[in-house]
Amino acid sequence: MLRIPSEEYRLRLERLQASIDRAELDLFIVSAFDSLYYLTGAGFEPLERPFFLLVYSKQLPILIVPKLEQEHMKKARPIPPDNIVTYWDYPAPAGLCWQDRLQNQIGDAQRIGVEPTLPQEIAQQLRDRHVAIEPLVEKLRLVKSDNEISMIRRSARYADIGVEGLMKASYFGATVAEGFAETRAVTSRIIRDVDDWEPVTTKVVMATWAAPRSAMPHSVPELDDRLLEGPHVALVLTRVNGYAAECERTYFTAPPSAEVKTAFDAMMEARRLAFSMIRPGMECSELDATVSRYLRREGYGGEDQRLHRTGHGFGLGNHEAPWIAEGSADRLLENMVISVEPGVYLRGVGGLRHSDTVLVTKDGYETLTSFPSELNAMILRGWNPLSRLKGGLVRKAVRLSAKTAARYASAK
Repeated sequence: MLRIPSEEYRLRLERLQASIDRAELDLFIVSAFDSLYYLTGAGFEPLERPFFLLVYSKQLPILIVPKLEQEHMKKARPIPPDNIVTYWDYPAPAGLCWQDRLQNQIGDAQRIGVEPTLPQEIAQQLRDRHVAIEPLVEKLRLVKSDNEISMIRRSARYADIGVEGLMKASYFGATVAEGFAETRAVTSRIIRDVDDWEPVTTKVVMATWAAPRSAMPHSVPELDDRLLEGPHVALVLTRVNGYAAECERTYFTAPPSAEVKTAFDAMMEARRLAFSMIRPGMECSELDATVSRYLRREGYGGEDQRLHRTGHGFGLGNHEAPWIAEGSADRLLENMVISVEPGVYLRGVGGLRHSDTVLVTKDGYETLTSFPSELNAMILRGWNPLSRLKGGLVRKAVRLSAKTAARYASAK
């Protein structure tokens, strides 16, 4: 069973308290879900009801939660049950709302640190105090412990499994819906495999961006998009009990054109260049700039052809620091976990991008995702009768669902 031990939560709190002391703060307010989960190991669904962890440099924190979460949040570590303060609901009568509880617990504290993501609704409650925006928790999360690396490694394994599922469901003429339906299989496998599976902090997102939509990596695939000519991008994001990974592969259901092969080769060389630079001490901005210079020389320097940075960090989120981007002030350190995903995008044709989850080691790197990446492995040949049969059933189900929705809408 993989889990973060209680001792590690205690050490995280001590490190945060030391940061608060160095910043000369009276109090630091933690309100972001990932930060709270990182410090306490307690998952929850916040919805409109805010949660707060008030952290001091010399005493145990105070946890403020909605009344209906009190029992559940007793699993928060290392917070004694007596340090859990509740408010009634959102909204609530005067004297029983979260604003009252927050003000009461803050007391006379004047120098208050807050996270950069603090919502304005909460910030307004602090307008009469000296507020310092400090990414203290984000800095703690940059370098992963051995336990965190083990949990990310597990998520990476399921990301590989997801890409395999997407490609097995693919053939010339298949729909995006047929691959998307494989999400259930990966999720079910996680539930079977993980003894202490947490539904709130486990998620699988997987789909194929069919060409030419693959040239727009942050578009939303349509279920009836067809896998025909051009480069398709299989994307799988996994989060298992809080810790995330991703794997992406560019693949083909028809032989790629000469133009696309050239772009694929450039993307692969950009990856090799990025991997060759990964080591502790490397400036993230220089890594991205080097990749950009190479792709510019190859004729892929336009913003529409690049669209994004070379990579980003992983941990409790699929996107977090360090940022492998020009303009970033981050440096790679041992036991950071990052993505490597330089892309080349050909408008009207498709996108070419592999992404791997990568651990920075003492001497270089280790790829935690290991799905094949070379061109020959990415060209699907022949056809699988079972995949086509399953695909037909999925397409039929999608059509039936669409008809049902249309009938419901007309009835209203």
